[in-house]
Amino acid sequence: MPVVRSEEVAPQPWPNGGGTTRELARADDGAWRISLADIATDGPFSTFAGRNRLLTLVEGTVLDLEVDGRAHVVEPRRPFAFSGDAEATASVPEGPVRVLNVVVDRGVVDPFVTVLELGRSSALPLAADQAAFVIAGSAAGSLVTGPGEVAGRCTVAVVTLQRA
Repeated sequence: MPVVRSEEVAPQPWPNGGGTTRELARADDGAWRISLADIATDGPFSTFAGRNRLLTLVEGTVLDLEVDGRAHVVEPRRPFAFSGDAEATASVPEGPVRVLNVVVDRGVVDPFVTVLELGRSSALPLAADQAAFVIAGSAAGSLVTGPGEVAGRCTVAVVTLQRA
């Protein structure tokens, strides 16, 4: 059960220079990737032509997104999906935020993120097509990929990726 600690991954600048990201996991064939993005200032997102995006606010209060001219408010721990082809502009009205960012080829069917709170005696099994980012708890900032499990008191964002 591989574990990646985000603080051990060097941040890389976004292709458009508007923020940084830490790539936590990537499919061998490039069909998907899971990263942690820091957004400190207002500005455009990079586009990912032919891909879909799913982001979850894991640190910070709120992220305002304008996607293809429509305004959206992204609240903590509430996943938000949009096309990688879309023109998206972020605003951080209450300060910097960090988002878990899942980018997939369109051959990955309905990727989704479920945020769960586990009790101290809980154990959450992860299938081979799942990963769990620990938002809060003793292993906060870590991504655990399946097959395996996450155990103990924590809050996790479980990413499920299914191929067509």
